[in-house]
Amino acid sequence: MTATSADPQSEEARSAVRLQWELVRHYLRPIDPYFRLDGVTGIFVNRFDSVFIMRRGEFQRVDARWQNEFHFVTAIEQIANALGQEVHPLERPLLDARLDDGSRINAVLAPTGVSGSNMTVRLFPKLRYTADALMQTGSFDAAMGRYLRLAMLNRFNILVSGGTGSGKTTLLNAVSNFIPREDRIISIEDTAELQIDSDHWVALEAPHRFVKDVEPLTMSRLVRNALRMEPQRLIVGEVRDGAAAEALLTAANTGHSGILSTIHANSALDTIDRLTNLAAAGFAAIPYEHVQRQVRSNLDVIVHAQKTPHHGRRVVEIAQLLDGEFSLLWRWNYERGEHEAVHAPSMQRMHYTRDD
Repeated sequence: MTATSADPQSEEARSAVRLQWELVRHYLRPIDPYFRLDGVTGIFVNRFDSVFIMRRGEFQRVDARWQNEFHFVTAIEQIANALGQEVHPLERPLLDARLDDGSRINAVLAPTGVSGSNMTVRLFPKLRYTADALMQTGSFDAAMGRYLRLAMLNRFNILVSGGTGSGKTTLLNAVSNFIPREDRIISIEDTAELQIDSDHWVALEAPHRFVKDVEPLTMSRLVRNALRMEPQRLIVGEVRDGAAAEALLTAANTGHSGILSTIHANSALDTIDRLTNLAAAGFAAIPYEHVQRQVRSNLDVIVHAQKTPHHGRRVVEIAQLLDGEFSLLWRWNYERGEHEAVHAPSMQRMHYTRDD
């Protein structure tokens, strides 16, 4: 049976969802103006009466507060309710969620939050950054952009690394637009943030709902399911644990190419150890050295991003792995404030050598 817009049950369900989000907005009124303020990318509630925003790259304290801790916690509970999740001060003090506008929220309830419950909001970007736009802002130069385009056309497995706030997701979005329009893309994310300009894109999100006696729908389960969906490009929003790393490496090791993902790491070289450590936890019965060889043999390009002190977010390193050997291609020169070439990229394994 096909549901239509006239179906009273479906209309009732949509009305219930709208009501839930209206309640969320009601309880978020103290910070609501900052969702629309130009230049704001983050809202940081350190406790109910201490709020900061990130505006144009700088923290600013703002005159916003809830009446008390109870009212602030109620706002967090309403967000959880709207998404079918649960929070509890002792049993489930953490909330990682997405608002209906795409903004990402992380909340920690007291007493885990020692000074009181807190909340971090990463606003969903209003602008979709293309690779050209990032080149114009100096994130990477034209030569680096041409190489990344060729890497995508040749279906290289690419890992974008960096710290929190370094622009990994923005960079992943931009690079993904080098994917040919006819390619089928399957993306898997913990919390949906990608904005891919393609009609042949299917997005999957791992829910945070807890259902008693039901196996959770994890990132690793979704990665394995995505492999059955005939993907030509597989994008994993972020590798955070052993299960996700193991699933990603399994996909790469079974003939799937053109894989894109992000990971937290301190440098391009450190990215290899970071992914190896996570994957080794997933492949508990396999020797560490074997896992490391698998990482090096299945990873083609590492793009490392960082928020620099004077120039903002930059791609500070691009490295290539060929037959497991690490080679740094470009790096950011902090003294001169510009990118510099280190080694020429190898054309080996490149079927496409032109980016037009």
